[in-house]
Amino acid sequence: MPSVPAASAARYAPSRRDRAVSFALAVLVAGFLIAVLVLMTGVVGGGDEPGGQLVAINIAPPSADKATEKAAPKQDVKQEQVQTVTTPPPKLPPRVEIPSKNQVEWPPGFIKLSREDIAKADISRIKPAGGGGSTGASQGGGGNAEGTGDGPGGARVYNAEWYREPTRAEMSPYMGAARGGGAGDWAMIICRTVERFHVEDCREVDESPRGAGLARALRQAAWQFLVRPPRVDGKAQVGAWVRIRFDFKAPKREDGVAGQD
Repeated sequence: MPSVPAASAARYAPSRRDRAVSFALAVLVAGFLIAVLVLMTGVVGGGDEPGGQLVAINIAPPSADKATEKAAPKQDVKQEQVQTVTTPPPKLPPRVEIPSKNQVEWPPGFIKLSREDIAKADISRIKPAGGGGSTGASQGGGGNAEGTGDGPGGARVYNAEWYREPTRAEMSPYMGAARGGGAGDWAMIICRTVERFHVEDCREVDESPRGAGLARALRQAAWQFLVRPPRVDGKAQVGAWVRIRFDFKAPKREDGVAGQD
């Protein structure tokens, strides 16, 4: 390998000035680092100062007693708040009623009645004197007639009112086994009213003469009867019980005359 001439090596070598500058920079950097280390030692203290103490920090959760002691003041605050809320409101001044100009002025001698007094004074609820007398079926049961409680299960029985009286032709098929049926004889039954003025569930009550079988004949023929349901306060009482009394007449009459007790 050929050797480098001395002149060429001298040309590429650093000059003395560059070496001096490099050395000066290196000294400055080293002095700066030493100054920084000295400053840090003064701040931290190195841990060599006498009288130093170790500080212990407890990171365990607080015990139940301490938690109770801390929670107690909160409960007191809540109780105070409740007592503040439940404080009764201040009393308001008494209400002063101002008389209205539209107030009704009753005439002198006018008696003011309540609803109860008006209901007690309703004459339609007053029972007639003497109870239920013996009147004709075509005459009774048409108004607000009061019934008696001698029906099945203590039900009221009203006086019947004919919608159409039965004819002798309708009665004669059921009179074969009966004795009598002449003038002055009668029979009585009770029936329950149904729709279209018919009756059902009829039962024998009484007859004259006794044992003649007239009540049985009347009960058997009752499916043909047309009777108006009793009316209470203007309303038809369909399903109510009615008392039917049939008065027999002389055979020369074509139509029977009905009656009720």
